[in-house]
Amino acid sequence: MMRSGAGRKAMGKGALTLGVLIGLAAVLSGVEMLRMRSRAMAEATVATEAAQQAAREAPTRVAPSARPHRVIAYYFHTTDRCVSCRAIEAYSQEAIASAFAEEIKDGRLVWRVVNVEVPGNEHFIQDYQLYTKSLVIVHEVQGDRTEWKNLEKVWQLVQDKPRFVRYVQDELRGYLKESS
Repeated sequence: MMRSGAGRKAMGKGALTLGVLIGLAAVLSGVEMLRMRSRAMAEATVATEAAQQAAREAPTRVAPSARPHRVIAYYFHTTDRCVSCRAIEAYSQEAIASAFAEEIKDGRLVWRVVNVEVPGNEHFIQDYQLYTKSLVIVHEVQGDRTEWKNLEKVWQLVQDKPRFVRYVQDELRGYLKESS
């Protein structure tokens, strides 16, 4: 049986339509997979951000030391921070890490960054008479704070990184000598 040209044309259109539908289904399936992957990534990001936020909002605690003497360098800040505040934290951390790796490793020196607006951390404001973002050095003996100093010059030196770093390191050396 022979088909007419019109029959072949109709069959060709049917095959074309079926091919288009299969292709469209594949594209839609791919789009749905991308949506699902995007949704999963967004949920993972939200979970990660929630965990990071919870860690940031946990009160800061410094574990008791087995050492009879130690020095704690705290950088206290609030949730909102300016460029200078972030620079003070970064320069302080660099000053400490670059000069006192051994002291950090053996526990003679501890570095802590503390958000005083996190519930449970408000006491630091009174403990160290804080009125702005501050770098404070604390000397402990047998777990008791014996003396502390707010390094207020960090605000004057924030525009001069080498002097800033030298100032922080010199102050820490003085406290570490006392605790030796």
